[in-house]
Amino acid sequence: MIQLVGAIILIIAAKLIYDIIRDQIKNNQRAKPKGGDIIDLSDNWVDINNLPYRKRDQLLTAREMIVYDALHNIIGSSPFVVYPKVRLADIIQLSADATNRQEHAERVKERSVDLLVCRMNDLTPVMVVQIEPPSADGKRKYRGERFIRQALQAADIPYLSVNPNQMPEPDEIRRLLAEEGIQA
Repeated sequence: MIQLVGAIILIIAAKLIYDIIRDQIKNNQRAKPKGGDIIDLSDNWVDINNLPYRKRDQLLTAREMIVYDALHNIIGSSPFVVYPKVRLADIIQLSADATNRQEHAERVKERSVDLLVCRMNDLTPVMVVQIEPPSADGKRKYRGERFIRQALQAADIPYLSVNPNQMPEPDEIRRLLAEEGIQA
């Protein structure tokens, strides 16, 4: 009889220990965030006297600068202005009746256009100019460029792709701009 009582106590103790260990394992799994360590974005943990940032050497690459200079010189004193590196989400917005709003918003959130031509008086987007990537990088970047082109088309914003290595003459650029309603 004592052996039976001892066996029952041992089984109950084993079950309690098993439940405690199982609960701790579940708690540890819940506590670990998926995707890496959590970074505290508050200023409390950051040594603001030693931040790891530095100024970029230049905003535009040499290829982008060629196209920017050409557009800026052509547009010059017209009622238009050219802005470099503008986020796509700052140019287009979702229509009120859009389905899957979050998914569509995520697609434009991190993308940008190379150059944006706006009306100077109210900064209305008039045209986007994208610089074609070098041929070695072209296939990789093409998928993203195709999406940007389609999104701009849906938003009724003209799109012009320019290869700095085969830059059109200023008169040709003026003609292309004029086709889109920009009289430079």
